[in-house]
Amino acid sequence: MYQYMQKQLNPLDSIFNKALSGSMLFTNRQALRTDFIPENLPYRDEQITSIGQILSPILQESKPSNLLLYGKTGSGKTVVAKYVLNKFEEISKKNSKSLSVAYSNARLAGSEYRVLVDLAHSLSLDMPFTGLPISEVLQRIYNNISENNLKVIFIIDEIDYLAKHAKTSNDDMLYSITRSSEHLKNGFISIIGISNDLHFKNFLDPRVLSSMNEEEILFPPYTVTQLSDILHKRTESAFKKKSVPPGTINLCAALAGSEHGDARRAIELLRVAGELAERSDENEVIEKYVKEASQKIDKDRIYQAIKTLPIHEKAVLFAVDSTAENTTTGDVYNKYQQLCKKISLEPLTQRRISGLLSELDTQGLINASIINRGRHGRTKKISSLVTREVIIKVFNDDSTAHLLI
Repeated sequence: MYQYMQKQLNPLDSIFNKALSGSMLFTNRQALRTDFIPENLPYRDEQITSIGQILSPILQESKPSNLLLYGKTGSGKTVVAKYVLNKFEEISKKNSKSLSVAYSNARLAGSEYRVLVDLAHSLSLDMPFTGLPISEVLQRIYNNISENNLKVIFIIDEIDYLAKHAKTSNDDMLYSITRSSEHLKNGFISIIGISNDLHFKNFLDPRVLSSMNEEEILFPPYTVTQLSDILHKRTESAFKKKSVPPGTINLCAALAGSEHGDARRAIELLRVAGELAERSDENEVIEKYVKEASQKIDKDRIYQAIKTLPIHEKAVLFAVDSTAENTTTGDVYNKYQQLCKKISLEPLTQRRISGLLSELDTQGLINASIINRGRHGRTKKISSLVTREVIIKVFNDDSTAHLLI
């Protein structure tokens, strides 16, 4: 029995010893994390300058204009915003100026309430994660800002999530914050909104639009050449010298460049390729591992996302895939009811299915865009972002979901 346990531990011992002896490839893995902010941000001087000029009244302790940063995923919006605000915090501290910077990713937060909790916590304000009306949370934040004369810049990443998924059509939270000066005796809140959706303002209530008083900055996609240069600089920080051949970097750049110039994707490819090479005891990250990394990233993200869905969400996803592109909630619900009958599943209400569609949209499995039709109200246009082949592959491994096919 003891010998058996020794044999079982040997694989872990090997892993531990390898980890303790240090990496043959990496010197600083942090440089390849999505939240890493490098000392220099190439090809974004124009955007950095524009943001700096717009926010410069901060140094006179005056309220700057609200800002909206647009661009595709991986175009540098978030890292540039954080980079510029870090610099403002440094210069404000040196000159004894007041500045508080708060950050929240609206999609990850998942609700208006959680976004406000992120803001409150960044101001060192205790706030329960649930249980209070939004109006109460806002009032506590305003009281704290007024009492301490705080100058606050609130970065709301994926702000379009709030516009598309607001619990009411009034977008109360955004509306209140954009008019926060009416509630504050001292201090101010300015917003930097970040969005991948160039048309997200179409989803906003007209009251929010009129009170935003914002300036807009567009972030164009990176070119393959620019991505390659960015990766070269990250490689110098993250890997040992001569461990990443130029061909590997160029392949990462080319693959990410084909997906709207996504720097985040390029860096993730390089990181995962490095990890795969390391696990194989390689002293170089050759191109083979980039190809494996690309497959792994796509397969892991989509397959696991679908596999872990509850059966009702799987049925909704299959219903979306089985209807015409840009279909409506009503059509999806009709197909969903048919699928439930097929597997003897009690269907949920249409209202609940509308909520599940929003959740699938959040996970990137479908696109559920809300179209504002003026006086005729809003409607959702829904289409699948996952191929039928992938859905069937996942469902075939599920004892219940395979009956939907």
